[in-house]
Amino acid sequence: MADLKELFATHVSLVLEDSEVEILTAIAEFGNYEKGEVLFEADDPGDSVYMISSGAVDLYTIVNSDIEQTLLSVREGGFIGIMALIDDGARDINARVSEKADLYKFEKDNLSHIISDGGKLGLKLLRLIADIASTRTRIVLNSLRQNLEWTMQVSGLAALDISQLIIDHVKIKIEMMNGKNITGTIMKAEEHPQGYELFIKTSDGALHFIPYHAIASASFPLGDIDNDSGRIKGM
Repeated sequence: MADLKELFATHVSLVLEDSEVEILTAIAEFGNYEKGEVLFEADDPGDSVYMISSGAVDLYTIVNSDIEQTLLSVREGGFIGIMALIDDGARDINARVSEKADLYKFEKDNLSHIISDGGKLGLKLLRLIADIASTRTRIVLNSLRQNLEWTMQVSGLAALDISQLIIDHVKIKIEMMNGKNITGTIMKAEEHPQGYELFIKTSDGALHFIPYHAIASASFPLGDIDNDSGRIKGM
């Protein structure tokens, strides 16, 4: 188990003086957490920040009632819930202990006071928050991109001739990352290295723009696909 001075030293962009470590130690609450304990859930108030001394915590989202998607596993020296310091809204992610963990808990109000005070420690914490947010955004986007590529390969979407789907007005069912479904015909498709952005027309005549990063999976009625030729029937 590492103390706060050792933990903060793992962040190369952050150099704290002993007096600054003492300030943070004075407002930290140390605790032991068992595997499976939930630190917070989406829509909970963002009222605290955790720093991991040992063990691991998973950050995950719930795609639907049956599926969870782990976005990031955070280990020693990492922070949990740090976005609460720059966003007054509710949590937008879930956090659960995945390995028995020792954590330091900081109340948001205490850290916010240090930051708003405008002193050297506050500026250092702001830089740290920016570095963490930037790094995690890259990690999550890379993970999402890989998941989308895998989904397209499994569903067969990557191998299909999208232009032919448009010509033949084949119905497509899109499952969104947020768990919602859209069924309709593809009116237009724009290809990007990461995937397709689709314009779908639904039965009510509405036109929906669906970016590639919002697509969890895509499926077609089996009767509409000619398995022998790999093309759409009705050509």
